[in-house]
Amino acid sequence: MNILFLTNLYPPHVIGGYETLCMEAVTGLAKRGHTVSVLTSTHGYDREFSEGHIHRLLWLEGDLQFYKIKDAWTYPRRNQRNLGHLRRLIETQKPDIVFIWGMWNLSKRLAHEAERLMGPRVVYYLANPWPIGPNQHKRYWELPASSPMRDVAKKALRVPARWLLRDEWKAYPLKFDHAPCCSAALRAQLLEAGVALKDAPVIYEGVELGAYLAQAAQRAYRESESLSLVFVGILAEHKGVHTALEALNQLPPEKKTRVHLTILGKGHEHYVARLQSLMDEYQLAAQVAFHAPIPRNELPEFLGKFDVLLLPSVWKEPLARVMQEGLASGMVVIGSASGGTAETIQPDENGLLFAPGSGEELADRIALLLDQPARRRRLAERGVSTAKQMFDINVMLDNLETYVERVYVESR
Repeated sequence: MNILFLTNLYPPHVIGGYETLCMEAVTGLAKRGHTVSVLTSTHGYDREFSEGHIHRLLWLEGDLQFYKIKDAWTYPRRNQRNLGHLRRLIETQKPDIVFIWGMWNLSKRLAHEAERLMGPRVVYYLANPWPIGPNQHKRYWELPASSPMRDVAKKALRVPARWLLRDEWKAYPLKFDHAPCCSAALRAQLLEAGVALKDAPVIYEGVELGAYLAQAAQRAYRESESLSLVFVGILAEHKGVHTALEALNQLPPEKKTRVHLTILGKGHEHYVARLQSLMDEYQLAAQVAFHAPIPRNELPEFLGKFDVLLLPSVWKEPLARVMQEGLASGMVVIGSASGGTAETIQPDENGLLFAPGSGEELADRIALLLDQPARRRRLAERGVSTAKQMFDINVMLDNLETYVERVYVESR
């Protein structure tokens, strides 16, 4: 089959596991004999170019961290270029399937155009709730500014901006005829919000388990008096790292000194400053360390150094990839009781859950593991079994390949 992937971001410039998973799906389907190409954004390069089967031609709606007003004035022209690139690639490459992956920070008009040109031969893989989120322009111009003076200036610019960006306020009703979801939790969230999903089976994300399982196999599960925790991900409000700091602060002094948290990631500078402020307020310098992002191929060995993976998200995480990796590497996962995390983690069976945003409950879970090494081992071993059963990348590729082939056959 000839498959054209449409996605917002593509390695090496990514913000999370969703983009890396896209590359692994592309590579995996190509190894299975399919002709695969990718239409993605210029993010990380700020120029249009094609290199082999990767076409970095699309312009995002705005900066990943800060909305820049100048983007409003140039975006209509850039979006027309985006549409032109999509039309040209569909015309010249004649794909059997257009596979839409990530669309956050890209206009839904692109997906609408793909549906117009390809009819039922469009497949979505939904692993975040972008179909129900506002676009970047609408989000910025409808929210008040950060100060009264700035709000006055923003209101003055809002009228010409709304006129210039009038297409971004239009509804582009997408059909979602074929839209596998990464979790039942995400599917339920989208259906509840009114997204007209039709053929939408759950196809769980997967990872290459080998290197992670190797870490699990060599774990000693020592009866240590200390506990090493780690958070891995983007440093942003919705990921809830502040809840982890609040939890450490609520531990009794004799337990707090026996816990250490490593925070691996980078993110919005304002949020990072907030985390630093909380560390100072709670006097956690001895308990918390920040770690710069590392290459993905170093992640298995890195995770092997820790006892517990924290997933303190305050949003409905569809299905955290690092959760799958943590389970496979023999860590105990403590996660927020929402989204795909609650779908995967069965309390006190293969991990622990706590109410989203509750530092008090998270502190209780940490204290529970701190004093019960036998429970830690039991939860970790069952977590490894969960990873093997649910999150093998080869099973995911089998399911995706079978799905797109069926869609193509039925559309002929």
